[in-house]
Amino acid sequence: MSVQWCLLMLVVSFCSLAKAIAQDGNVPLEQTTEKATNPPGDVTRLQVQSTYRQYKNGTDQYVILPRLFLPYEGFIVPGLGAGGSQDYYSLLRVETSMIQQHNSEHGAVNAFGMADTNLTHGVVFPQAWGSWGLGYGMLLPTATEKALGMGKWQAGPSGIISYQGFPGWQITAFAQQFYSFAGDDNRAAQNFMSFQPIVTKRFAGGFFLIFDPIMKFDWKKNDYIIPLNLGFGMALSKSLIFFVEPEYVVNGSTRDTFAIRLNFTIMP
Repeated sequence: MSVQWCLLMLVVSFCSLAKAIAQDGNVPLEQTTEKATNPPGDVTRLQVQSTYRQYKNGTDQYVILPRLFLPYEGFIVPGLGAGGSQDYYSLLRVETSMIQQHNSEHGAVNAFGMADTNLTHGVVFPQAWGSWGLGYGMLLPTATEKALGMGKWQAGPSGIISYQGFPGWQITAFAQQFYSFAGDDNRAAQNFMSFQPIVTKRFAGGFFLIFDPIMKFDWKKNDYIIPLNLGFGMALSKSLIFFVEPEYVVNGSTRDTFAIRLNFTIMP
């Protein structure tokens, strides 16, 4: 862990320096933070997460996860119903990851490559108090090694609701239900829900705190994985924010897993 912590301190030091020299003139950094941390927001964004994770069985895992948000006018189909004063927009989110993991005692766990791809597509309806949206999600079996994916085509409904009625706060709940319908016959069928509560508290100067664990409720295995985390971040410029976030799993088959995450969000 010593190497990871050294790298973490170097990144934090670099970001602190960048904030001091890259204020972008009169651009309010609070606005940057508000746009970048709004999950269903009508803003094109690229998130890049770097995560080091240590499991209780001794497995070390390093993950690079890019996540792209693409909003556009139209009802699912670009341009469909987009004329006039429409009060909705569509949002496409695509994420995949590159993973390297190692366990000296369990050779089957050792792997390096691409994981499965998560594609979410839906319609967002802005409201005076925030926004809500409905759509669908798909998990594509793009993993290049067996240990890095589930080997199944999966799909199901998704929904999001986000409340911004408290000044400086945003409270969001995002859920996706997945059912497997095709894929490797030798791999287990899937039926689980991914649930992510996201609470963001923004401060003056572009600083913020964020709580955003991704929980997994596996209905077939009765396995309920619940991590807890808390991140601290800041806007570095009008188009770039950063946060660092430790995480600990308190329930489920991966209980006692520890992770540390760096997240950069880039906007046009």
